Amino acid sequence: MGLQRWWRQGKREFEEEIGEELRDHVERQTAANIAAGMAPKEARRQARLQLGAVEGVKESCREERRGFWLETLWADVRYALRMLRKNPGFTAVAVLTLALGIGATIAIFSVVDTIVLKPLPFPTADRLMRIKSVFVATGRGSGIASYPDVLDWRARNHVFDGMAVVDTRDFTLVGAREPLHLQGAVVSAQLFSLLGVTPALGRSFLAQEDSPATANGTDAVIVSHELWAREFNSDPTAVGRTLQLSGQAFTIVGVMGPSFQFPIQSEPVELWTTISIDARGGANAMAAQRGAHYLRVVGLLKRGVTRSQAEAEMVTIASALNKQYPENKPRTVLVVPEVQALIGPARVPLLVLLAAVVCVFLIACANVANLLLARAVRRHREMAMRAVLGASRGRTLRQLLTESAALGVLGGGAGLVTALGCLKFLTRLIPADAPRANAIHLDLRLLMFALTASLAAGILFGLAPALRLTRIGLTEALKESERNSEGKGQASVRDALVASEVALAGILLPAAILLVQSFLHLTRVNPGFDPHRVLTFLVDAPPGKQGPDASRFFREVVRRMNAVPGISSVSAVASLPLTGDNIASSIEIGGQPTPLGSRPTADFNAVEPNYFRTLHVALLAGRDFTERDDANSTPVVIINRTLAQRFFANENPIGKRIRPGIGNGYGPGEPPMREIVGVIGDVKESGLETEAAPEVYAPLAQSPFDSMFIVVRTAIDPSGIVAAAREQVAAMDKNTPIYHVKNLDQYFGDSLSFARLITLLLGGFAVLAVTLACVGVYGVVSYIVARLTHEIGIRIALGAGRDRILAWGLRQGFFPALAGGAVGVALSFGLAHLLSSLLYGVSATDPITFVFAPVALLGVATVASLIPARRAMRVDPMVALRYE
Repeated sequence: MGLQRWWRQGKREFEEEIGEELRDHVERQTAANIAAGMAPKEARRQARLQLGAVEGVKESCREERRGFWLETLWADVRYALRMLRKNPGFTAVAVLTLALGIGATIAIFSVVDTIVLKPLPFPTADRLMRIKSVFVATGRGSGIASYPDVLDWRARNHVFDGMAVVDTRDFTLVGAREPLHLQGAVVSAQLFSLLGVTPALGRSFLAQEDSPATANGTDAVIVSHELWAREFNSDPTAVGRTLQLSGQAFTIVGVMGPSFQFPIQSEPVELWTTISIDARGGANAMAAQRGAHYLRVVGLLKRGVTRSQAEAEMVTIASALNKQYPENKPRTVLVVPEVQALIGPARVPLLVLLAAVVCVFLIACANVANLLLARAVRRHREMAMRAVLGASRGRTLRQLLTESAALGVLGGGAGLVTALGCLKFLTRLIPADAPRANAIHLDLRLLMFALTASLAAGILFGLAPALRLTRIGLTEALKESERNSEGKGQASVRDALVASEVALAGILLPAAILLVQSFLHLTRVNPGFDPHRVLTFLVDAPPGKQGPDASRFFREVVRRMNAVPGISSVSAVASLPLTGDNIASSIEIGGQPTPLGSRPTADFNAVEPNYFRTLHVALLAGRDFTERDDANSTPVVIINRTLAQRFFANENPIGKRIRPGIGNGYGPGEPPMREIVGVIGDVKESGLETEAAPEVYAPLAQSPFDSMFIVVRTAIDPSGIVAAAREQVAAMDKNTPIYHVKNLDQYFGDSLSFARLITLLLGGFAVLAVTLACVGVYGVVSYIVARLTHEIGIRIALGAGRDRILAWGLRQGFFPALAGGAVGVALSFGLAHLLSSLLYGVSATDPITFVFAPVALLGVATVASLIPARRAMRVDPMVALRYE
């Protein structure tokens, strides 16, 4: 209301000034016309007619007014800066507080904006949907689909303009130079049209290129701009050339633009080819197996169709397919926006972090507002003198808001510097596989946001003190001593600000304690293996070596690596622990015939002998695989403890038989029954926080894979044998590179990286929030003690006990903190519920946490009140009576 009255008053003064100028001009011209001999009536009429420059006069007045305002504004800014310079302690505390709040907010917002809020960089991003295939019984699953299912979805639906499949794949480029490992993607020909993009050079895929190549024996490939520039020197004639990729011939048909990436992931995709490479082999082809779920599916919604409508129709189609193919495990469909599927479970924690940092920002603003309120009390006489000397209320209000806005801009500038440092720190903590993490930076939008936020914060936290100062009565202010000039209304605002600070801190503290407990529980989890001093790398079987030839190649790699000095043990595995890349397979228990669609599932893995010894996995019963477990011997498996307990709870599983749904590849026919020869301890395959699933291990010689991880336990630093590993593989096949070279410790650390990030940031924000809140409590109590030193001295002189003075001082901070803490802890239950999916080993309603957090918060607030309260207790009455 004060601002509105100030604006109306200024506008009225401006209009009156212009009107007065116009009247003076008419009167002067009328007098001149009468002097020239005109009659008075005619003279006035001619004066008005001669006033053809009315608009010019108005504009002149406006120019003068604008110049006056600019000159006044510049004077206000200079005076505000002088006032801040004359109070360096106040300015430093306020700017530092704002810098922490604004800097942390901008840094976290830039992360959330890039990963969560920004739309995908495609023209059709708002209609792109991920179509997930999940189990009917649980509503869960990896979301991947089989190609025959996708063909049926595409033919039967009426809600999508098209569907495309995507599967990332490793390729080896063989040319004039040494072999090069590339990350590629197998996609439907329709993918690029669904995304609304076209190649910068050449053409996109043709529909018929989804079928196996027959005319010239080559498949089509589109390369990224980076690969084209690096390997082909940006030569436009590269389109049409033939490449040798993993032993197959591909023809380059296009080059994508420099900014294109899909799928969006940490390791950029450098080439795209079509599903035709999975369609060869008739019924044995991957793309022909309805039970081979390995493809991500992207759909483009028709205009006017909602996500829920699309999902309803796709569920109906999936239900019909379940009836048509009863041998498969029943599945249903989920439809989610592609950007949401890309972010996955990281969305909620990142939004919680954004909310947490906003709480810190609000606490910082409340702290500065309290500082300004305390400063305003000392400026009552200054404002009264201004009013006596003729300053209008609007003029005074503008001056005060200019001061607070200048403070906000200084805090914003310092906050930008803080944000840059925070962002560098965050980029080191963010997991490498986080989507779009490499695109996080401070752009122009964020800089404008920082400037706007700092200005808005300056005006908002300076508004209440400014309105308070401009409402004082002149006589009262000139007579009133500074120590008694605070009214009840200002005291209420001060207490409300303190309570709000403590409430915001009380929201964050329990959530942070829960996350810290959860993280500590995770670090103590036994992964089922020893990751220390283990080097891992991935090797593809050379072109032409498949099935038994591939398994013999990997066995030779293992044999050669065993001969390298410094190596204790070597083996090979299809899927490493903690990566979650295992294949889900149905299993049938021997003697319990079960229809295929009703069989339970288990993770399937293939290993070489000595794998469990190399990783120090406990062998609980039976034996390990040996080199005699080959394609000509009895099919065997080793199972984990969870599978043994679930299906052989009251009997010895050794010698029992089970049938995994995977035999020698994905060929037709029923896979063989396999004899259980061993039981091992559970190994965390999908993450430390997930329970171990039933798992079966088959010998690689009885279930060949084309790509295998070589695992090497060393007696020295694992990085010291990387060169030897490259030499040994190159000696077997010079066109076979090794890639994904990492220590197993790194996989272990990566599995904790996201939990570590969320825990560290939310814990840091909670500590910062509690610190700022306690600084606010300390500042308020210190201000009260300083303002009432004279009164305290009188009380002590009249016989008041020092313990009563101490209790009085503690009450000034304790009761607002108590009210705020109660509200904050009550609201923190909602935040803890949002974080429940991130907690491990601790409940979201852990009673110890929700008792300890408020007690700790009130304890720290009490200590913050105690220091100035003890100062009040020690006031010397004689000094206090001379205080004024």
